[in-house]
Amino acid sequence: MNRSILIAIIIAVAAVGWLLTGVLGVDGPGNEDSAIASEGSAATDTSASTDVANPAAATASKPQAHKTSVRTRISESAPHAVQITVRGRTESVRTVEVRAQTQGRVEQIYRKKGDRVAKGDPIVRLAAGDRSARLAETEALIKQREIEYEADRKLNAKGYRADTQVVAGAAALDAAKAARMSMEVDIAYLTVRAPFDGVISSRPVQLGAFLKVGDPVAVIVDQDPILAIGNISEREIGQVEIGTPAEVVLIDGRKVNGKVRFISPIAEPSTRTFRTEIEIDNPDRSIRDGITAEIMLEAGSVPAHFLTPAILTLNDAGVIGVRTVDRNRQVAFIPISIIADGPEGVWVSGLPPQVQIITVGQEFVREGQVVDVALAE
Repeated sequence: MNRSILIAIIIAVAAVGWLLTGVLGVDGPGNEDSAIASEGSAATDTSASTDVANPAAATASKPQAHKTSVRTRISESAPHAVQITVRGRTESVRTVEVRAQTQGRVEQIYRKKGDRVAKGDPIVRLAAGDRSARLAETEALIKQREIEYEADRKLNAKGYRADTQVVAGAAALDAAKAARMSMEVDIAYLTVRAPFDGVISSRPVQLGAFLKVGDPVAVIVDQDPILAIGNISEREIGQVEIGTPAEVVLIDGRKVNGKVRFISPIAEPSTRTFRTEIEIDNPDRSIRDGITAEIMLEAGSVPAHFLTPAILTLNDAGVIGVRTVDRNRQVAFIPISIIADGPEGVWVSGLPPQVQIITVGQEFVREGQVVDVALAE
């Protein structure tokens, strides 16, 4: 065999033997990894044994969970004026349909629709017809009855007339005078007059129309004072009484003041609300009937806290309130009622006179939880 080939075979066998010795050897690198793994398992077993043998020591060696930190501030109540706000409308204090009190043809019209009238101003006049003649006839009859009665009285004094005849003569005279008074009243009714100061909102009669007793002549509206009408709920009506001041904001932005003059003793069956009337001075009659208005009534004052809306939260039942902490730093939830709001915050009731309210972190804590407290300046 060639010497060089023999040398190459010997070298190859030696190399393979060396490699096999590294893989299968007891002291090789693989056995070092096994030893490390065995040491780790032993350490684990030892730790577990220690935990079982001494639980208190194991607990002490573990880090404790941190308490939730919140920021709070002390809030104190202050008197706050309570306002009841209702939507309503204006309404004339009086609206009367004037009707004819006698019959006749419309002879003259003094006022048209939209005119302002004072009490006693004529609106229309009816033709007199034969009323003047009948009045003159009644006057003549009265004179006759007076002469007859005087004669009966003198003859009765002399014993020539019975007392019953004198009484009958007096009755006849009184009947004639009553007929005259009736004619005078009927003639006065020919002129239909305004019963109070106001504005004629309707006048359906026309010149030449014939009116019977009870036919409508005009509708007169009295707008001074004028009323603001609103319906107050049964929950709030107990806070309002006669004379309670009110501010009325009209739809055009005007603000006027008034006082409650009437509260219905009976609720509306469908809404369970009470009609309330606020009387407002309206000397220039610039406030008209039927204008939409917002009525704000002063209903005394109550202790309340002023809070920013960001502090408010809801509990699991969906009730609005605030979360507070007590002296033991324990969280509590207190429901509140919003009684007024504004651009900077809300006034709420339902809280104690002094309370420590959570202002930051209230959404991350629950009732009964003990927290770390940082009091705001």
